Amino acid sequence: MKIERRWSRLGAGILVTVIVAIVGFSWVSALIPTWGSTPQEVALELPGDHLVTAPDILWNHAITIRAPAKAIYPWLIQMGDSRAAFYSITFIENLFCMTSGECRYVNADRIHEEWQNPVKGRQGIIMDYLVIYDYQPDQYVLATATDKMPMKWTWLWFIQPVEEQTSRLIVRHRIDIPEDFPRWAFTLIMNMGYVMERAMMLGIRDRSEGYLPSSLEEPLGAVIWLLVFALGIVAAVSFVRYPSGYHALGVGLEAVIILFILTFIQPPMWARWLLLLMVVSGIAVVFWRKSGRRLILTNRST
Repeated sequence: MKIERRWSRLGAGILVTVIVAIVGFSWVSALIPTWGSTPQEVALELPGDHLVTAPDILWNHAITIRAPAKAIYPWLIQMGDSRAAFYSITFIENLFCMTSGECRYVNADRIHEEWQNPVKGRQGIIMDYLVIYDYQPDQYVLATATDKMPMKWTWLWFIQPVEEQTSRLIVRHRIDIPEDFPRWAFTLIMNMGYVMERAMMLGIRDRSEGYLPSSLEEPLGAVIWLLVFALGIVAAVSFVRYPSGYHALGVGLEAVIILFILTFIQPPMWARWLLLLMVVSGIAVVFWRKSGRRLILTNRST
């Protein structure tokens, strides 16, 4: 292929990928503030709302848990970096800990009775920056920022019973951003942090329903994510190097979309394997088409 055509295909590939990425991040950013919530849940007046009356950031997330409140609450009240962690993605959480050396997250796999009655105003959720302000057994846990954090922040886990064996877990953040901190930058940081909150809510749901995730699930999830990313790069290189139409570009864009799904939706493991198989199948077709074209060119030359 002529070098000029390779450059044109590279430019086209980058342009389309950037457009898809911008659309994807815009879609995610629009959904994150109320992800999983109903309008009625967003409008609910909940404990702690009076502490930050006019928040710059208001998040209201919710998830259905097939368990009664008494099965959910014990997992909530013991959360915190020095206790049960957050049932989230621990290797990412511990990357932040490495910078301070003050914490190490280990997700609890059982209910600890010694952690069920924390001291209000003293028990840390995130070290001594965010502490448990109030709680009511089988109802809610409310955390607030201390004076060490340069902002007002409430973080609430509220259990709303639906049926005898079904509940809704509502997680609400109300944050006043410091005046000297750009709102767009803080919002971007929070949106990326939603990845951890999504994993936390799924972790709470699984444990409350009696399912303890295997120790292999987290590394396997990371491996699947990295494989999809790597296959997307392979598709991009194939699109630029080999004049085989636009199928390779389509596979690359498919990989980008699947990365959004794996990152923000975090489907069950069987669905992650299926999504990986889709990308693998696409790559296989790319190389099959390339091999077929080589064979045609060889036959023509002979």
